[in-house]
Amino acid sequence: MDIKRAWQSFRLLILFSSKKRGDYVRKHHIYGGCGKDVRLPVGLIPLRAENIFLHNNIEVASGAKFVPHDVIHSVFNHMGEEKYKEHVGRIEVFDNVFIGANAIILGPCNIGPNVIVAAGAVVSKDVPPGSIVGGVPAKVIGNYDELREKRKT
Repeated sequence: MDIKRAWQSFRLLILFSSKKRGDYVRKHHIYGGCGKDVRLPVGLIPLRAENIFLHNNIEVASGAKFVPHDVIHSVFNHMGEEKYKEHVGRIEVFDNVFIGANAIILGPCNIGPNVIVAAGAVVSKDVPPGSIVGGVPAKVIGNYDELREKRKT
């Protein structure tokens, strides 16, 4: 981990508010993009964070991870003379999204607006707008608007 990323991760660790962590990420341009009302859990800054784009009104629960890259090239590069490059993909999360605890978002993928990603889900492809996804790999298991209507007080 480079010194700048380590320092920024430390700064995020000492901020006690998920809203303040989102504001810090936006102010310091840590991700490729970060909109308003983004709430982030305590955690390290992901490697290749410049490939993560968060729009507005996003809540990320504890333990959730964004992984915009893989490192299989490292294994391939130790198998012979051929050289392989790292695979990096863009992750974009649109407005009004909740990402549950311990979910993993793998790049490249887009998570459409008005989406709920269930706790523990592994998202490895695009998520359609207005859906609830869960499981490994994540699949559509519900509808955002229906849940929203049910939860009205």
